[in-house]
Parts: sequence; structure tokens; C-alpha cells
Amino acid sequence: MRLPYGLNSLFSIQGPRSIYVYSLLIGLLSGFGAYGFNWALTWTESFTFGNLIGYDPGTPAGDLHFHSVENVGELSRLWILFLPAFGGLLVGLITSFFCPEAQGGGTDSLIHAFHFNEGKIRTKVPFYKAIATILTLGSGGSGGKEGPTAQIGAGFGSSLANYLGAGARARRTLMLAGTAGGLGAIFRAPLGGAITAVEMVYQEDIESDSLVPCILSSVTAYLTYTSIAGSGSIFSVQEYSLNDYRHIPLYIVLGLLCYVVGYFFVKVYHWVQDIFSKLPLPNFLKPAFGGLIVGCIALLVPEVLGSGFGLIQRMINGEVLTSTSFGFSGPFFLLAVAIFKVFSTSLTVGSGSSGGLLGPSFAIGGMLGAFVGTMANVLFPELNIIVFPFLLVGMGSFFAGVARAPIAGMIMVCDMIGSYALLPALMIVAMIAVVLSHKISIYRNQIKNRFLSPSHHWDMNQDIMDRIRIIDHFTEFRKYAMVSEHLSLTQLQSNAPGIQASDFILIGSNEEYKGIVSLRKNRILPEYEQELKNLITCGEIVQDVPPVCQSDTLGKALRILLEYDVDKLAIVEENRCLGYLRYIDLFNAYQNEVKNKNKQSKSV
Repeated sequence: MRLPYGLNSLFSIQGPRSIYVYSLLIGLLSGFGAYGFNWALTWTESFTFGNLIGYDPGTPAGDLHFHSVENVGELSRLWILFLPAFGGLLVGLITSFFCPEAQGGGTDSLIHAFHFNEGKIRTKVPFYKAIATILTLGSGGSGGKEGPTAQIGAGFGSSLANYLGAGARARRTLMLAGTAGGLGAIFRAPLGGAITAVEMVYQEDIESDSLVPCILSSVTAYLTYTSIAGSGSIFSVQEYSLNDYRHIPLYIVLGLLCYVVGYFFVKVYHWVQDIFSKLPLPNFLKPAFGGLIVGCIALLVPEVLGSGFGLIQRMINGEVLTSTSFGFSGPFFLLAVAIFKVFSTSLTVGSGSSGGLLGPSFAIGGMLGAFVGTMANVLFPELNIIVFPFLLVGMGSFFAGVARAPIAGMIMVCDMIGSYALLPALMIVAMIAVVLSHKISIYRNQIKNRFLSPSHHWDMNQDIMDRIRIIDHFTEFRKYAMVSEHLSLTQLQSNAPGIQASDFILIGSNEEYKGIVSLRKNRILPEYEQELKNLITCGEIVQDVPPVCQSDTLGKALRILLEYDVDKLAIVEENRCLGYLRYIDLFNAYQNEVKNKNKQSKSV
């Protein structure tokens, strides 16, 4: 459905200002959508947890407006075991017969839509996603509520773009703006929601073109949501600042722990996904089977049920978390909750039930932080450690590591507690987790950077790049960074500053091309230069990078540069290296081609 003829010119997207205006509208709709979803979810959880399961998971301060679990009955082992399976069965029926897109985490499908489907989301997806998530979390499944709220907002953005007849670029921007609105509202995080939306689509980049629309949408959704649900952050936290630098080594330990458990979480989650995709069961039964295993885990550790945000608030309030089943507490119980939460979340979401991964990541990281803080109190009582700062830092840092979103992890937690006092500690721990986790991500559809995303082919106009031959723009090539394969690595290192290069083209005695040596990837440390002097030659560490010939296109050359992570490419004719091209050479040729095309079109 699109605008009637005659209204296109009035309401169509004609530039950035139009995008900004529609981002405000999307934020307004996302705020109302997030409020309606959270109201339905909290009332469902109040009934199932209070009347059926008989377990109070706690309520974060920001959700007290809606409802909290009251009149908790006696703990029912039967409901704990079978309720997650029953909820999974209902979700399986919805996702199998009505809306397959409603299964899983939600965020990964948004990332896939951004990169590979021009930002298109079917209008019915947010509705079914909300119902499926209410059934999953309301029945005790381990997941987060950010998935449906993000998809509700993203659905508004995508549908509005379709209605306006917008192109793929504008549709992607409005989809991300809706995602930011949903996150900013449900987590009461106006800046965190925007940063998460633009950072989650890449592993090592951000979607900077959509930052302003995402901020506008997230702030609008936040104001809309809080105007109905009341102001304040999602967690109520007492004031705290990092003023005892003796705690810093403990935060470093927390960063290492976030990496180890995060790596484990990603591997287990992806393994569960793969196992359930091959499981010889009807698709509608798979979430029920996953829910049954979650119920078995919850018999031992009921604390894994739900999102875990209530437990976090209870611990922030100073409550000592005690095992519901066995009555013991202490640091190792907190670590056990984190590990069991890894399995329960992987089984809930990985089996096909509906729930986000961001919320459980916060809960797992919070438990790891509480473990470090509590253990430090046992080992070093003289430090007078307060546990809740470690809990909050663990939340943001764990998510930053598993989602490859360092800025989002830090800002989101600061917004959720209404304070930036913990930002220095967050920066330390999050950077450790992210740097160590550079090869893993909980989101399988993330792309490394903008250059590799199909959504940004318009940036480079790949069609033009693939039509331009190298010989059309270059008759001579640079040779400064060409070295012999017999040159020692230590000598190359000493010559590199004068040549001002880090990657070098390696040639043989007859100027035949051998490959590329990168000093960014191969370097002898100064303390070992004397011992290893002249022992390692460039030919022994050469990287096999395909060359191109003069008749090849700029598009082919660019793809090789990106794939092999080098900054120059050899030009070869009849096995003789003529020289090389750099990134900047390709870009200049592309710009010259575009300018020539524009001049020709104006002269016609």
C-alpha cells in the first residue's frame, strides 16, 4: 500500500529533513508500541509466576508502574517443569503456521533485513513477534524483551517507508530508527537505544548515516513511553564513583571472565541453533522440546527463568541472592546462575522460541560481575568492596563482548541506571572483553564493516567499479614498496619508515611476483632484533595475495584488497610485476570516472 496519486510530492521523502521528520513519527509510534507490549508482558508474568509457578523473580524499578508479582503461592515443581514447554508449543504453532520470522532473537533477523533485504519487514511480523515473546517469557522462557520492541519499531519504520514509496536506502534508515525507538523506550535509554541500533549491524563499524534519525526516534520513543509509564531509569541505583584505584585489577579480572564466559555463550548458542535445525522433529515441536529442557534446568535453578532483570534489581538493592531450591548463597552460586543462564537462554532462543539476547546478556554479565565483587569481598575484606558496581559493569561489558558493540554496551548501562559515574570502569572492562572477542559474535548476520555490506554498494557504486578497467586509468604504476624475497625481515623493518609503507610487494630475481609481506602482521620486537637478525627472510613469511592484470577491473582489485586485508595490490603481466595500486589510487580513478560521466551527461 502506498500514498494515493497526487500526495506523493507532498509527503514523499525528498532528503535528510524528511527522514528526520518521519523519525520523530516512528519514535512516537514505537513508544506507544513498547508501552503496550510491556504492559501485556508484565501482567502475564504476574499471573504465571505468581499463581502458577509460585516464584517471585523480582521487578526492576522502571517496571513497577505496570505490575509486580504479588500473592506468590507455593513453589510448584510441576509448573516449573512443564510451563516453559507449553509456552514453547504455542510459540512453535505461531512460528510454523502464521509467521516464521517471529522465532528466535529478533535482532539477528533485523540485521539480516538491513544487509540483505533492503530493510523490508512484513507488516504482520511485529504483531506476531510480540505475542510469541509474551508467551515465551510469560511461561518462564529465558530471553529478553528487546527483540519484539525493536521489531515493533523496525516494523513501523519499514512499513512507513513502503507506504511513502521510499527507496532501499531510506527504508533501511527508517527501519533502524524504529529499532532505536523500541530499544530506547523499553530500556528507558534514549542515547543507548540509538547507539545500539547503529552499532549492532556491524562487527567493526557503525551505520553513521542513520545516527541522527536513530537519536531522534529513540528520544521521542523514550519521552512517549515515560510520559505514560513515569520517569526514571529502568534500575534504581544509589550513587557510586570509582575512587579506589585498588579495585582496577579486579575490573581487569572481570573483563577476562566476561570474555571466557562470552566465548562459551556464543559457542553454546550457535551449537544449540545448529542442533535444533537438524533435529528430526516437526518445527512446531522444537520450541516445546527446548522449553522442556529449560524446565529441567529451572527445577535446580529457578533463577534462570525470565529475563533476569528482577534479580539484578534485587541485588542492586543489597539483597543477598540465595538459592530457591537449595538455600545456599555466595559467589559460586552467582557464577552457577550465570552458567545455567547461558544454557537456558541458548535452549530457549536457539530452539525457536521468541526472545531477545540482549536482556539475558545483561543478566549473565551482571551475575559475573556480582561473582567477582562477592569473591573479592571474601578474599580481600580490607578493600570494602560494594558489589553492585561490579554487577553493572559486568552487564555492559559482557554484552559488548558477545555482540561486538563496545559503545552500545557502555552507554546502554549508563542510561539504564541514569548515571555515567561507572563509565571509566565500563570502558576498562568492555574494551578488554571486546578486544579479546574479536573473532566471535552472538549475531550471525553481522557484517564486518560498511565496505562488505550489500547495503552500501551504493557507496562505491560497484556497477561502475566493475566497468572500469585498470588500463583505462593507469599506464604507469608505483614501485617504491617492491622488495626482494631474499631481503631479511629486520632490514625491511629498518627501511620501512623511509618508504612510508607497511605492506610490501615481494618479487623474485626476475621481477616475478611472489606475494605480499605486511609489517602490520609480521614484526620482530626490538628486544629480539639482534638474536633474529638476518635469520628470517621476507620470502619465508610471504602472504599469498592474488595479483591483477591491466585488463582487470577496479571492482575486482577492490574486492581482493578487502578480502586479504592489504593496502596495495600487485599489477602483473606475463608473470612480471609492473608495480602496484593502493586504495587511494582506486578511489581516485572511481571519482574521475564519475566526474567524466557527469560532464558528458551535462553536455548532451
